[in-house]
Amino acid sequence: MFSQGDYVGARDWFQLSIDKDSTYMDGYCGMGWSNGKLGYADTAYQYLHLGKDMTYDDIRFPNQVNLPIEFTAGLVFASSAIGNDSLTIAHSQEFDFKQTQIQVDLGDGSYRWTLKYVLFTSLEYDSKIDAQDVRLAWSMAQYNTSQFAECVSNIRIIRDDADISGVFEPDISTVQGRNKIAKELEKLQLLLSS
Repeated sequence: MFSQGDYVGARDWFQLSIDKDSTYMDGYCGMGWSNGKLGYADTAYQYLHLGKDMTYDDIRFPNQVNLPIEFTAGLVFASSAIGNDSLTIAHSQEFDFKQTQIQVDLGDGSYRWTLKYVLFTSLEYDSKIDAQDVRLAWSMAQYNTSQFAECVSNIRIIRDDADISGVFEPDISTVQGRNKIAKELEKLQLLLSS
């Protein structure tokens, strides 16, 4: 249902799944993402926060290596939608750490998280939500909290991952430089949403 854009149906299905089995970690993740897609950021955050520290049953449900990082990514987006920059930054840092750990575990430094990659790939569904979107939310929160050097660093990573040529060297000590950062964030937001 989620992969077909039926977020109400998906939310209802995930709710039934956790009503039936309150330890079903993926149910909480699905509730979070479905509510997020429906625009209910507070509810999304609540379900993602409730489920993120559960222990995944990899015997009953194997091959869900992305599930823990999907909780964290969802928390980044929910925090951003709520407007809590401090939480957005904290969850983004946790996401970055988890993604690096997956890269180490897989022995693949080029690994980048994509929402429900394994499931949705088999359904030929492209969620278009990935690690660059997390980094963009992180960058925007850094900009909002005057962490301009860190923001520029994340912008450069996004630009490198997206193969955007040219040097991005704004003077963070000036209004013009900060305006350049804001415009670059807007450009990246348009690029990543298409």
